[in-house]
Amino acid sequence: MQEALKSGSRRGLRVQLLAVLVLALLPLLVLSSVQGVMEYEDQRAREMDRLHSAALTASDAIMAAFSRADGMSGAIAFQAFALMDDPALCAVTLQRMAQADDTISNIAIVDARGELACSAVPADPSASNFSSRDWFVTLREGEERTHSDVVFGAMSQRQVVLTVRRLQSGLGADETVEDEFAGVVAVATDMDAAARLVRRERLPEDAQLALISRQGALKLDVNTNPDDVFEGAEVGSLLEQARPGEALRAEATGVRSSYEVIVASLIPERLGVAIAAPARVFESFSGISVISTFAIPALMTLLVLICVWVAVDYFILRWLTYLQRIAQLYAAGRLDLVPQRARKAPREVARLAAVMEQMAASLDEQRKELADAVDQRSGLLREIHHRVKNNLQVIVSLLNLQSGRISDPAAAQALLEARQRINALALVHRSLYETDDLRYIEVKPFLEDLLHNLGEVLGGHESRIILEVECAEFALNPDQAAPMALFVTEAVTNAFKHAFTNQDSGRIVVKLICEDDRDCIISVNDNGAGTIPSARSGTGSSLMNAFAQQLGGAFTSGTGFLGGHEASVNFPLNDRWAN
Repeated sequence: MQEALKSGSRRGLRVQLLAVLVLALLPLLVLSSVQGVMEYEDQRAREMDRLHSAALTASDAIMAAFSRADGMSGAIAFQAFALMDDPALCAVTLQRMAQADDTISNIAIVDARGELACSAVPADPSASNFSSRDWFVTLREGEERTHSDVVFGAMSQRQVVLTVRRLQSGLGADETVEDEFAGVVAVATDMDAAARLVRRERLPEDAQLALISRQGALKLDVNTNPDDVFEGAEVGSLLEQARPGEALRAEATGVRSSYEVIVASLIPERLGVAIAAPARVFESFSGISVISTFAIPALMTLLVLICVWVAVDYFILRWLTYLQRIAQLYAAGRLDLVPQRARKAPREVARLAAVMEQMAASLDEQRKELADAVDQRSGLLREIHHRVKNNLQVIVSLLNLQSGRISDPAAAQALLEARQRINALALVHRSLYETDDLRYIEVKPFLEDLLHNLGEVLGGHESRIILEVECAEFALNPDQAAPMALFVTEAVTNAFKHAFTNQDSGRIVVKLICEDDRDCIISVNDNGAGTIPSARSGTGSSLMNAFAQQLGGAFTSGTGFLGGHEASVNFPLNDRWAN
C-alpha cells in the first residue's frame, strides 16, 4: 500500500476523467453549437406556420358547416308555414334534410310562443318550450339570424351550435307595416362531426382542437390526445385575442407552458376555434441535410455517453463500490481487513484506501483498549456494589439479632425501621451489580422488589394489605434511585403504621409518573383512614422531607386518589434512559 502511494507514474483521477470528457465532447459541442444556432429560428418559424395553417383550416371547415346550416335554415324558412300546418310532413322533411349533411344533428321549427312545432329528432317533453332561450329572445326582438353558444342539445343529446333564423309573416299590403314575428328555424351543427371534418384536413400530430365560447373550451379531437390541454384555461382572454379570418398566436393563461396556442374567430367575441400543439423545434428537416442535422450529433452523443459511462465506471465507480464494501465491513467491526485490490487503483483512490486502512488499525487498537478499560471498570464497580450490599446485609443481620434481645417495643420498632431503610439501600446496590449497565437502574422491577421486601418485613401478606406499583418502563441513575427508594420505604412504613389501624385489609399503590422527560412525581397512596395529623410531625415525615431534598424536589402530603393518605415528591430528572 505504501508503494502505491509513493508511485508517481500513474496520472491522477481528475486528469484522466477531464481528458476523456474533453476529447468526447469537443466535436459534439462545436457541431451542435454551429448547427443549432442556424436551425433554431428557421425551424421555429416553420412550426408556427404549420399551426397557423392548421388553425385557419379548422376555422374554415367549421365555418363551412355553419354556412351550410345557415343556408339550410334559409331554405326551410321559405316553406316553414306550410310545414307547420302538417306536423307529420314537417318531421319527415326536416329529418331528410338533416340526414343530407353529416354535421347536422337536428332541425327544428319553433312558433312565436316558443313552442316546438316540429323537429327532425323526436322532441323531449321537458324541453318543448324555448321562449326563454337567449337566441329566441334575440330574434323576437328583431334580429334576422344568430348563433347560440355551445350547448348540449336536449333532443340530439350532443354538443351543438344552433344556427337560428327568424320567421316572419306580413300583416298586409302596406309596406310601412313591419312584419310580425312568427317563430324561428333552428339548425343544430354537431361539433363532434365538424371536428371529424377538420381531422381529415390533417391537423398537426398531437395537436388538440377545441371550440372556445363564453361557457368554456369544448375539446373536439378526443381520439388524438387523451389529455385536456385547455382544462383550466382562461377562455375569455382567448376570445378577446381571436380575429375573424385570421389565425393568431395567443397568450393562453392556464394552458401548459410547453404548448403553443393558435386561435381563430368564428363568431366575434362569442365563438372561436383554438389549436394547442407541443412546441417542436427539430421535427422536420426540410432543406437541411439529415446527416449534418441529426446523424452526426446523434453519433457524437452516443460516443459521449459510452465514453463517460466506461470512464466513470472504470476510474471511479468500481473503486468507490469496493471502498464502500470495505467501509461497511469496518462499520460491522471487521477492522482487521486490508483493501488489497485498491493497490491497482488510481493514485487518489489508493491514497484514500491507505488512509482507511490506517484509520481501521487505529480504531481497532483504541477499541481493544477501551474494551479492556470498560471490562475492568465494570468488574470493579460490580465488586464494590456487591461488597456494599453484603456489608449492608451484615448490618441488617446484626440489627435482627439485637432486636431479638430488646424487650422495649419502641426500641424494637426503631431497629425495625432502621433495618427497612438499610434493606432499601442494599436493594439499590444489588440492582446495580445485577444489571448489565451500571449507570442505570430499571425502575419498575426495582420498586416491585422493594415493595415485596417491605411486605414481608411489615407483615403485609398476613394482614391482607395489597402492595402495587404503577410505573412506566424506564430507568434512573443510582443518585436518584437511592433517595427515592428510601422515600418509598418511609411512606409505605407510615401507611402500615397509621392507615389501617381499624381495617383488616387495605391497598397501597406506589405510582411514578414522568412528564416531558423533565419532571417526575413519586407518590404513595393508600385507601386507609386518611390523613393523620400525628403522622406529619414524626420521624418518618422528617426523613421524607430530607429524601425529597436529596431528589431536588418538594415533599407534599394530603388526600390521595384512593381516598386515603398520599405522600408524594415532585422532583426533576437529572438523567433518564427510556427503554
